[in-house]
Amino acid sequence: MAANARTATARTRTARTARASVKPAPVEDFTDDEVEPLSDAEAQELEATGRHISVSLCGEPVRVVPAGAWRSSAQRKLRVGDLDGFMTSVLHEDDYELYEELDPTQEEFVQFVADAQEISGESRGKPRGPQGSSRRTRRR
Repeated sequence: MAANARTATARTRTARTARASVKPAPVEDFTDDEVEPLSDAEAQELEATGRHISVSLCGEPVRVVPAGAWRSSAQRKLRVGDLDGFMTSVLHEDDYELYEELDPTQEEFVQFVADAQEISGESRGKPRGPQGSSRRTRRR
């Protein structure tokens, strides 16, 4: 039994070392004059390579991480209303200053998030509630 525990620990340690040695891909910017929704494959490729998509904010193009790649921490900031913190997490670092200058209204911000999700091919709508059982719960 102790040998199994040692082997499992060694496998875990090896997996951690392998993950730690993987280098992230260089960040490339994606700019396109025409904004079209991405296919699932294209969105996954952008997420994997770490590139940004171009989304309009108050009529100005800004670079943002595709919605599928938004970290949980960024989504938490959005849920609690920390808009500046959210934008710090998802905007390209060179575009944050432009965001501060534009000072979008709530409506413009909501439109920006919706556009980013649509272009990324991601839907971030409200999750549906628990579904009822398809089976009857009481037998006759």
